Amino acid sequence: MRNIQTENKTMENVTTEILENDFTTLQVMDWPMVQEYLQRCKYEESNHNIINMIMWLQTYPLFYYKKEEYLLLLGIHEGCFFMYMPLCEKQYIAEAIKKGKEIFDHYGHDFTLSCFTKEMVDEVIELYPEYTAIHESWADDYVYDGERLRTYAGKKMQKKRNHLNAFYKDYEGRWSYETLNETNIDDCIGYLRDWKSEDPDDFLQSERIGTFRILDLYNELPCKGGLIRIDGKVRAFAIGSMLSDRMCQENIEKADGDVRGLYQCIMKEMLSHEFPGIELVNREDDTGRENLRAAKLSYHPVSIIEKYRIKKGVES
Repeated sequence: MRNIQTENKTMENVTTEILENDFTTLQVMDWPMVQEYLQRCKYEESNHNIINMIMWLQTYPLFYYKKEEYLLLLGIHEGCFFMYMPLCEKQYIAEAIKKGKEIFDHYGHDFTLSCFTKEMVDEVIELYPEYTAIHESWADDYVYDGERLRTYAGKKMQKKRNHLNAFYKDYEGRWSYETLNETNIDDCIGYLRDWKSEDPDDFLQSERIGTFRILDLYNELPCKGGLIRIDGKVRAFAIGSMLSDRMCQENIEKADGDVRGLYQCIMKEMLSHEFPGIELVNREDDTGRENLRAAKLSYHPVSIIEKYRIKKGVES
């Protein structure tokens, strides 16, 4: 995710001719079409995930260019357009990137690409060696061993396991897990209305708005989730979705921070019930926030997916 205050201003000074003639504004109702193209590439990167896209659409508008072989997605950052990784099978990647550059060049825009993985950077540099990739570490994804998060087994997870066991002890007989469905969605929405509703953080409030959207559309979307009740009341919920055959993404995780072990419990229970056999879990980026970075590192990721911005003639 990018800087909220910057992004909220991005449409003010953008030349829209490229949108009027070649790209179409992505609407929530377009998600099945986008998902079909995502299935062709199965990128293991959090921004190329339909739940993520829908969740942040109000803050980060998207635009698309569609051909049978590929789908191009356009975003805006600091008043300038950029292109995401093309959604297509591997044999069409070069063709799709070339088409994106052709459109950018036609309208006089600097051809900029963002949210690109290292593998995809190599594809671009092979086509355009004069371009440079800039590592944006704040956008890197943290990837975890699925079984470790479902069990908290091993020495590395001792502290997390202690928190979890404290929760089990303190709330024995008082807590329960439920798979998220049409019978309890409204309870989650009610919980979210109160969850940090007065927090002045723009990013957090934008995230809340996006989470409301996902809950409203939950029964239509390709995602799964669960909630935890304590004494009958919702105190935590989490939602995830599939990125590839081996990796799921945890899109949303909300809990009462004053209940020790609750965050550990909702993640364990949701992954155990809804994604029991999945090898890897992508828990997204840290947005450059040190507290988030520390929290994500404390779960001992097995890998980091580096993200790059690609532009012509800049220092790396």
